[in-house]
Parts: sequence; structure tokens; C-alpha cells
Amino acid sequence: MAAFIIYAIRWALTLTLLYSLYRLLLRRETFHRLNRAVLLAILMMSPLLPLVPLHTDRPTALDAMFTRIEGTIIEGPLMSQPYENVAGNALTAQEKEEATSDRCMRYGAYIYIIGIVIAVATYLFRVLALVRVIRRSRRITHELVPDGVHLMLDMRITQPSSWMRWIFIGPIDLKQNAETVLRHELAHVRMKHSWDVVLCDLTCRLLWCLPFAWMLRQDLMDVHEFQADEAVLQGGVKLEDYEHLLVRKAVRTQALPIMNTLRRGAVKKRFAMMHSRRSSRWSRLKLLYLVPALAACLWVSAQAEEYKEKTVAIETEPEVVMEADQMPQFPGGDAAFKQYMAHHLRYPKAAAENGVNGTVKVQFIVETDGRITHVQAFDSSSEETDAVAYSYGATDKHPTQDEIDEGRRALREAAEELIRGMPPFEPGRQNGKPVRVQLTTSLNYM
Repeated sequence: MAAFIIYAIRWALTLTLLYSLYRLLLRRETFHRLNRAVLLAILMMSPLLPLVPLHTDRPTALDAMFTRIEGTIIEGPLMSQPYENVAGNALTAQEKEEATSDRCMRYGAYIYIIGIVIAVATYLFRVLALVRVIRRSRRITHELVPDGVHLMLDMRITQPSSWMRWIFIGPIDLKQNAETVLRHELAHVRMKHSWDVVLCDLTCRLLWCLPFAWMLRQDLMDVHEFQADEAVLQGGVKLEDYEHLLVRKAVRTQALPIMNTLRRGAVKKRFAMMHSRRSSRWSRLKLLYLVPALAACLWVSAQAEEYKEKTVAIETEPEVVMEADQMPQFPGGDAAFKQYMAHHLRYPKAAAENGVNGTVKVQFIVETDGRITHVQAFDSSSEETDAVAYSYGATDKHPTQDEIDEGRRALREAAEELIRGMPPFEPGRQNGKPVRVQLTTSLNYM
């Protein structure tokens, strides 16, 4: 889930950047075909650019932020209870603020995923409603409608609309406005506008909390109507008659949002576009904005893979010491450490059920800023450290080897989780300077 959340954030930032510049520079131009192409390009590039494997030597500010968010979502807040309950030391204001921020990010991630489920379910419900409209309608023929396009008549339809290769019309429009309505809807069908709508709807459902995604969808729908209006007027329909029809339809009930309709979009905006002058060809040069915009989007997607590899290599160097002039110390000292362990040590259920108990050794590194990293627990099956003796509790039946292994694994996981959740240590020091120190501790699960 964490990887998808980070990807969605990069996707949202990329779409926002590209679309914002479109809205600023191209939205009012009369290049309807070009504007449609640009909006579709934004829809298709914004989810793909974050997948481009662009690496940097050092992490960018955004990459560092994403790394923190990912860690928070995976592990959750380090401390679920205040330190004063376990170590005798009060949390600083900054630590409390960070803990609150981490919880908010984690809950926000859950809300986002739930929102996606609801948004997709709503869309599927609308698709099913459209299927019901198709099934209840009667197919008819008309001289303007070519083969392969299905003209559907339904007595309950008051708003002409189309979806893919289906055109829906009511008896009143069929009798009074058939030519104009059919030219408009056939333009949507010929230009395959419904596929644009599907792509928009998929984007809006996955980025349901991003206002720019819904704004882009509306702008693309407006461009669809501009193109259909242009096709109607070029087909010989008088501008004045067409405007009167749009005004009459503006007061009718809207059809399903996933369909193209005659009255979709603001009528005033469509009138203004029909009466506006054609944009100058030089206005096409505004497309050059895509060059710096794409560069910025790649920067948003950049990940410090090379840097991370170098960091791992450095961390395996001998600067991790086993002994220091001043060893790392738990906040509050040894007594606070024992109190923390007594308060947080939990005997895992899987170990108890399988009769496994004993001592687990855990190695970890205290970084120069006191953080706990590289936590690893060992048991008697490890050949890399001293053996750990396990005894088996009294059970009704002797556990199998698989059950014993499951119990041991549960003990190791519980021990690692406990050590990772400790508050930052006072870092170790060598010659007065902070150093990275490897420590080993034993946890008794009896």
C-alpha cells in the first residue's frame, strides 16, 4: 500500500503541474483538436512519468519527504504511548508534533484507499445504470445514422446523449430536433469522445481527492462540446437556431455523468466560443511550456537510488564501532531501559500457542543522531551468532517442527518490533564526536 500511496502522490503532483500550465496558457484558445490532444497527453503522461527510472546522486527534498511518508505508512508512529510512561522523560514538543503528524499521515492513507473503493464502486454503479438504459431502449433507424452506430429510442429520455457507439434520443427530440441532435451526437461518436471520458473517469477515481483531476475532466468535456458544436454548425445548422436549442435543453434534467449530452458544459461558455475569433497560429508556440514542465515532472519523479546504494556501502564500512569512549544510552539510563522493556515486552500469541519460549538476541545500530537502525534478531538456527537456548512449555501435544519454527519466528519478529519502537538513544561518542555504535541486547520471553 505504501508504494502505491507514494506513486499516487507523484502522479498527482505531475498532473497538477502539467494541467495548471495548460489552464493558464491554452484553455481559452480555439484550437479544440490541439487542446484535446494536450489534455489527453497530460492524462496519459502523468501516471507514466513517475515510473521513469530517473536516479540522482543525492536525494531531492521531495524524495526525502516521500521516504518519510513511506516509512510512516509501513511502520506507523514509533511510539504509541508517551515516553513519560516508560522512561520517566517527557516528550519534547517537537517529538509530540512529529508523532501526531505520523498518525495523521497513516490515517490519511487509509482514508484515501477507502475513498478509491467508494469512487470505483460509484462508477461501476453508473455503468450498470447505463446498461439498463440500453436494455430498455428500442433500436431504430434514421437516414443520418450510419451502420455501426446504434440509435436507441426511449420514452423516458428527455436529454439526448451518446456513449461509445450508442446514441440515446427521446420521442420529442426525434420529432422536432432530429437533424441537429443527431449531428451533435454523431460528432461525439465519430471523434470517440467516450474513450476520453473513460480515461478521465479512471483518473478521477484513483485521484478522487485531487481537485485538478476533476477540473481537467470538466475542461476536456468542454472541448468535446466545442468540437461537437463546430461539427453541427459546419453541417449547415444555423447558429441562431442552434443557440435556441441549447437554451431549451439547458433546463432539462442531466443524463448520466459518464455520457456525452447535448447540454453538457456551461451554455454561456459554449456561446462565447462559437462567437469568438480563431486563435492566432502563433498561439501554438505556447505548447513549448511542455519542455520545462516535463523537466520539472521528472524532477518530481527522481529517486535517489544511487545515493541509497552508496549509503548502504558506507554503512557496511568499519565506522560502525562495537566500543566507544561513551556508549549509547537509553534516555533516562539503564533503569528507564528496564522499565521500558517491562512495559512493552509482549509474549507473541504464535509462540505461546506452540509452546516456544526463551531468549532472543537482537543486534542494532545506534546512529549518530540516536536513531535505531539495522535491527536484526537471532535464534538458535542462526550460524552467524551465539546459539540461543529455547525451552518448550507444557502443552497438550508436542509441537511439530513447523510449529516450533513459527513460534521462533514470532519471537524474533516481536523482538525486532520492540527494538525498532524504542525512542532515540543518546548517541555514542568517540573522541567527543558522535559515532555509529552496534549494540546487542537479550530479550527474555518466558
